[in-house]
Amino acid sequence: MVTPDDVQQLLALGHEVRSFEVKGPGDLDDKAYCARVARAAIALGNLRDGGLICVGIDDTRMVDMFPGLSATQLSGWSNFDNVNDALARYADPPVAFHLYPIRLVNGIDVVAIEVAEFEDIPHLCRRDYPGILQKGMTYVRPRGKPESVPVPSSTEMRELLDLAITKGVREFIRRAGVAGVHLTAGTAEEAGREQFLKEAELAWANPTTVAEQVLRLGHTDVAIQPGPYARDRVSPANLEEYVLQNVVRLRGWPVPFVDSRTPIMRHGAWIGQDIGLGGVPHLEAWRACTSGQFLHRRALATDLEESQYLKPYVPNASGAVAVWDILLYSVEVAEFAARIGTQLECETVTISVALAQIGGRQLISGSPNRELNANYVVNAQTLEAIETLETARLIEDPRRVGIQITQQLLRQFGANISDQVLSDWQDQVFGR
Repeated sequence: MVTPDDVQQLLALGHEVRSFEVKGPGDLDDKAYCARVARAAIALGNLRDGGLICVGIDDTRMVDMFPGLSATQLSGWSNFDNVNDALARYADPPVAFHLYPIRLVNGIDVVAIEVAEFEDIPHLCRRDYPGILQKGMTYVRPRGKPESVPVPSSTEMRELLDLAITKGVREFIRRAGVAGVHLTAGTAEEAGREQFLKEAELAWANPTTVAEQVLRLGHTDVAIQPGPYARDRVSPANLEEYVLQNVVRLRGWPVPFVDSRTPIMRHGAWIGQDIGLGGVPHLEAWRACTSGQFLHRRALATDLEESQYLKPYVPNASGAVAVWDILLYSVEVAEFAARIGTQLECETVTISVALAQIGGRQLISGSPNRELNANYVVNAQTLEAIETLETARLIEDPRRVGIQITQQLLRQFGANISDQVLSDWQDQVFGR
């Protein structure tokens, strides 16, 4: 589900990113305009986790969020059947998508097209449009300049083929698990726990100004550890590629956020990046180590976003922690961990998610449509959840693992929310 806040945060970046493209206003019956939108949809459908097209915003006026769609244009692009017909003319297999007519905070109207990642095989262009589309071509979103183009090199083709192969492997493991055949390699162990902890300590030493800002706020502190510990599992030269290949975009905003406009910090055995606010209510820092360990610190939404639904209502509470923030992020972390486990072919994966700087905070729903049945306030400064899983088990159902991690944290607040409620909640946001 795409919300106005989701679109506005992406527009506030002031530039397109790999999973987000804007198109100035145009009519649905303008064939050239539709061909351009179709090209973007095909390319985003060939990207891991898909992406988002915002129809109605010029790429030179993203921060201003102008000019928007006319009433006729809005009506046309809000009609799912007509848009589906227009895009299906060009994509084989057809692109799967959702439409969201959205009124932005400045009063202008746009339509967000949320494009899903291809299901089984990548999308090809099925017909020509002069100067825009070529029949038989595969369009992608390369990692450099964010644009929708024919496959420009063997690097992009390899990425697309790897994605198709990985989807097949994960689907096989999932089906085997459903059938009761679990492809495990033995008992999961916390191999090299001490080595991982020492490595993390070194990676977080000497924090930057941005990293210190995260530490002062309520934040999540995540460690993903592929086991058993092996110091040189990933070459230092491949660390950035290692992160980029596994980025998760289940909500449009990438986890982790890798900013091509900010230099990567390189420290031999690890790399990292700290992402400041920059006009967007988002603050994070990440580190990737040659052992394959990935570390991520991210400020809580309740400390950055101004919303009446993110405030505590218990007198004297020091702040709030939103259930949806923990749940959705934990599912994203579990999916990222599954991708790491698949790529590295490791025996186990340990996922640690801590909530830090939360002493005296109240657990709240964070959503106007859901309420908690009691007031939950925690006194501890830090709560931690840890899951160590055989990689095949993690790959079977990372969303279930994300819910298990969430439950570990929620129960430490004293909350007792059913798995089904959490599952329905994440399905509503991510889709099934």
